[in-house]
Amino acid sequence: MFRNLSTIGLPLSGRPSELIELALSFGFDSMDIDIVDFQQQADVYGVAHARRLMVSARLASGVFHLPFRLDAPKEEFDRGLASLPPQLELAAAAECPRMVTSIAAASDEHAFKDFFELHRTRLHTIGDLLAGHGIRLGLAINPEEAAREGRAHGFIHTYEALLGLVAVAHERVGAVVDAWALHVTGESPSIIERTPAGRIIEVRVSDAPRDVPASSLTREQRLIPGETGAVSCAAVLRHARTAGFDGPVTPWADRTTLAGRSRERIVRLTGERMESLWKEADLPIVPRWFTPVARDQFGRPIEDEALPTPGGMPTPASPSVP
Repeated sequence: MFRNLSTIGLPLSGRPSELIELALSFGFDSMDIDIVDFQQQADVYGVAHARRLMVSARLASGVFHLPFRLDAPKEEFDRGLASLPPQLELAAAAECPRMVTSIAAASDEHAFKDFFELHRTRLHTIGDLLAGHGIRLGLAINPEEAAREGRAHGFIHTYEALLGLVAVAHERVGAVVDAWALHVTGESPSIIERTPAGRIIEVRVSDAPRDVPASSLTREQRLIPGETGAVSCAAVLRHARTAGFDGPVTPWADRTTLAGRSRERIVRLTGERMESLWKEADLPIVPRWFTPVARDQFGRPIEDEALPTPGGMPTPASPSVP
């Protein structure tokens, strides 16, 4: 397994060079690819130029996101499908073999059976395209009750139900294991081991408030891992390892829970929490080949300073090597 930084999982913005420097500074092994932006750069400058920063930084590619909805109206879905082959070629050239997307938790137009068949058919169509490029697609769920509230028909919103779809989907389709989702649905992390071999595409880790019942949580309460200890992320990693998973582990948090923290401090604190999680799960930590100095938005080196931990005690910041 390796630690993956996502600007969707941790809503971050900035120039690619700045984000790559932060990833290197604070212990991440890979980053997600914005496939639409990557395609625009490759169209103008070529693939080698679009990849140059990641290659020089020795950062692996984590995942990229399917750029259209699985449940989109037919015309919209067909347009997205027509644009997908060149994007898959670029992802393969960037050595990014994993694509992910989320499944709608409910529908107003389709009853469960019809919606299930729509997903199964579309996943087979996409899977046939993926097969030619060595890419797999991971499906994530939206477990929160708010995602189903007011909708006519409920759909897949538990990991157990997701495994039912994966079982009949194309062999290139698998599951995204989400520690937050398992916490919200009340499912045991042991269910991860029921995932078919090789079908876990990504693992996501988060935390949650301790004073809110899990079933009542909203996505706005999704915290960075290690914030309260309410979510057993280490157990999720141990079960994923037992299931044979060796891919990207991505921290996720809602933007509102990160308010007041600078981009650099968000990545620094999350990197430290990920290292602690790695130790708790008894996963090997590979020594960093190079750690640049993290800088603020004005280009100034960030001072080493204490960062808060869930218990309120300061933790010394990780040293940087210029």
